Amino acid sequence: MKRTRNMMGAALFTALMIMSSYVTIPIGPVPVTLQTLMAQLAGFLLGPVWGTAAVLVWLILGCVGLPVFNQGQAGIVMLAGPTGGFILSFLAVAWLAGRTSHSRWAGDSLWKNFLALAGVTVVCYIIGAIGFRLSFAFFLHKPMTWEKTLALSVAPFLPLDIVKAFVTAFLGIRIRRALKAGGMWE
Repeated sequence: MKRTRNMMGAALFTALMIMSSYVTIPIGPVPVTLQTLMAQLAGFLLGPVWGTAAVLVWLILGCVGLPVFNQGQAGIVMLAGPTGGFILSFLAVAWLAGRTSHSRWAGDSLWKNFLALAGVTVVCYIIGAIGFRLSFAFFLHKPMTWEKTLALSVAPFLPLDIVKAFVTAFLGIRIRRALKAGGMWE
């Protein structure tokens, strides 16, 4: 029963990752999407293993050619592009969000969960910015400084990603409480 519930949750969050990929605001080489929020929420609600599994299935679907990445893009070549580091970072995001939500430290505290998820977002930025810079240097043959990398791949997203971390903590805690009340959370 528990395994079936976890598999259904992972399938649901794989579908939500796909849908969130289509909600984009193109502002440069890296668009604004809801993928970070969904990866965090997947980990937060499903835990580190099943949340990461949901993101991994999404990643595999995209790499084999299904149009599940931002703006309906697909293919393993996406991992070498400017968004490749961010795509890969969602695995770490889901895992870390899962560890956060299942820790005794954060518990049901909105602010502790928010701070932890803001830290998870920093990890996303680190992996994403490294991938962004490598993509421009080695595949697009347009090397750039770290300052320019951060200005293009982090700075425009920071305000909205802070909001996403808060929304994840807020929704995650409330959904978890509802699941506990319904006997679907242990």
